[in-house]
Formats: sequence, structure tokens, C-alpha cells
Amino acid sequence: MSEQRIVIIGGSHAGLSCAEKLRHFGCEAAIDVIDALSGWPIQRPPLSKAYLSEQDETGQDRFLLRQPEWFEQFNITFHEGVSITEILPDENRVITAEGHSLAYSKLIIATGATPRLLAPAYHQLDGVCVLRHKGDADQLKEVVQSSDIRSAVIIGGGYIGLETAASLTKFGIKTTIIEMADRVLARVASEELSAYCAALHQENGVEIITGAAVQSLSGTEGKLEQIELSDGRVFAAELALVGIGVIPDMALAQQAGLTTGNGIHVSENYQTSHPDIYAIGDVAFADAHAAIRVESVHHAQFSAMIAAGHITATEAGRAEAWWFWSDQYDVKFKMAGLVPAPGEQIHTVTRSGRKPGSLSVWSFCDDKLVSVEAANDAQAYMVGKTCLEKKLPVTAEWLKDTTNEIKTLLRG
Repeated sequence: MSEQRIVIIGGSHAGLSCAEKLRHFGCEAAIDVIDALSGWPIQRPPLSKAYLSEQDETGQDRFLLRQPEWFEQFNITFHEGVSITEILPDENRVITAEGHSLAYSKLIIATGATPRLLAPAYHQLDGVCVLRHKGDADQLKEVVQSSDIRSAVIIGGGYIGLETAASLTKFGIKTTIIEMADRVLARVASEELSAYCAALHQENGVEIITGAAVQSLSGTEGKLEQIELSDGRVFAAELALVGIGVIPDMALAQQAGLTTGNGIHVSENYQTSHPDIYAIGDVAFADAHAAIRVESVHHAQFSAMIAAGHITATEAGRAEAWWFWSDQYDVKFKMAGLVPAPGEQIHTVTRSGRKPGSLSVWSFCDDKLVSVEAANDAQAYMVGKTCLEKKLPVTAEWLKDTTNEIKTLLRG
């Protein structure tokens, strides 16, 4: 592959992981990573947590996905602030916004996803924000660190919303979470973990309103002042974070004629409908690996590894159970596997952990263990993850017996 060039669109967790894996797998081709954002790529998970509290600008280097010398070490050319506007799959070329052309032998799309938005007019109000990229986090950080904001509303009770609510609370901001579903984390967590998270936030002074839709946002002189719900309730708000999910960024894939749906459709090797084009990370829908489009750092790294292995004809390594984590207040949440969608036949077992207030929720579908969610219970998470990966026998009845020690499950 020494005379070839691999172009990666997106300096994300997925994009940079794929570039690194390609080198580890012996790829000698030129590798170009093209990112529409300016600056060195930054980690996304801390943006709703530690990054908001960082006051020393010189300390931001610890949030970089890779240090600048990494690109030199792996001989990877990084193009910052460059937008790709067109893919020409029949010519194996991409076109930049400036009109430049770059040829490729293999193309990897790692464009990720963009936040779902409210009506455009609402996002024109000063104080209404989203949280996806460093620029979003910088805007939010400037507001909470340099002003006397007293009230904030989080629209959406997913992990981004909950993590941000915990961060705002630490700044002494009265925070309200508004969720359209009947519980927080309705799409991604068990009812038991949802209830645990809701109680945790309420104990820290956060008001949680579920089963409610936002009717309108309003203010004077272009500044947000209040939010009205569809049932007529009105809340004062100087700051509103819109966290109602994301949409896969498929514009380039659609322009190129690739097969898309809820993401760019890919094979088990993350190859798109065009043999020279791959899609990885949040933008990819790999039905062979999951029945849903997975949005997580783990999926970014996993898809990057599989795609790099296929391109280099290298055995990529074993698959792990899907994993995810979240930090809220002094609780570390760790999840393995995928919680079944609402409506499926599911039953759960909840066990208390060794630490006060810790627990784990084990979800079964048709008597098969499908996920483990742990709150400050690292042992339960590691054991559950191992059981999922090695398909060790676990039954709900065994778990219900609290005299049984979790670690003995590893004996099979």
C-alpha cells in the first residue's frame, strides 16, 4: 500500500483511532485526516463534565484526543478547518470548500453526528446552546464561569443533559430538566437505572419534569428569559441547553449516492455500498453488529479497528461487549451491553454493591443476559462485561439470591 493514499473525513475519536490502527496494522500509505473544525481534535466526553470546570486555559491540552507530536510520530497529515463539500466515488476524489481536489485509494467517513435542534428562531436567542464540539463547550463555559446566571433549563434527559445538569449545579445554578418521555434516559437505560439517576439529581437540587414538551422559548432584546411547556407551565431560564439527541451527519454520503437510513449503511467490516469507501463511528449503521446505530466512544474505537483491519487484510482482534460510561456528581456509571428497546420482553435484577448507595442492574431478554448497568459498582460492571463477552451462564434467579457473590460468576 506504499503508493496509495487513505483519506479520513473527520478528526473524531473514530477518525484518529482508525488512522492509528492503520499504522499499527502495517499500512504504509499516506494518511490524510481532514477535519472541518479548527484546532487539534479534542475529547468529547469531558465537554459536559470536567472541561466546563477547567479555568486554566493552559490545562486544556489534557483534553486533546492526541498530542500534536502524535501526528508526526505516525506520519499522519492533519488538515484543520477544512470542509469537504463533495465526494466523487467514480473518480476516487474528494473536493474541499476551497475547490481543491484530493485523490484517495480508500476513503473513511467519520463525520459523526450533529445535534437535533428546536425551531431555528429559538436558537437565535442569546442563552440557548447545544453541546457537541469544543466551540459549544467554550461558549457554555464562558457563560457559566463569567456571569451570574441563576437559572438554567436542560431540554432533554439523556446522558448529555444529566451530565451538564450536574456540572451546572456545581456552579450554584438552579437547574431544571425537561424530558418528553416518561422518564430520563428512556431510550438507553433500564427503568431502575433511570430512577436511580433521577433520585440522584433531585437530591442535588435539580428539578426533573417528565412527560412534558417544550412549547416555546421567549425573551426580550434577543436574550432568553423563559420557557413555556405545552401544558402552559412557564419556567424562568437565563440559559437553556438543548440536548434532544443527534442526527448522523450523512450529507456527504447522500451526495455520493451511498446507501443511507438511520446512518450510513455498512457491512460487518464497516464498508459502505461503495467498496472503496468506509464509514465508522456515530455516523455508521452496522446492522451486523447491532440492531441500532450505536453512539459511544467504544463504537468509535471498535468500528475504526474493524475498518482498518479490513483495509490492511489484518485480523483486527476480538469484539468486546458494547460499553459506555458517565460521571454525574460523585457517581461513576458504567454500562456493558445494550438495554433492549421499550416494548421488548425484558426483566431485570437489581443488586446492591459493596459501597453505600452503589448498585447494579442486570437486564435479561428471553432469559439471556443482555446488559449490565453499574453505579459506583466497578466489580459488577467488570464481571457482567466479562459474562457478556464470554457468554458465561448467568440467570436472574442466581442473581436474586444475595448470598451469591458476583465474582463467582467468572468460574462459569
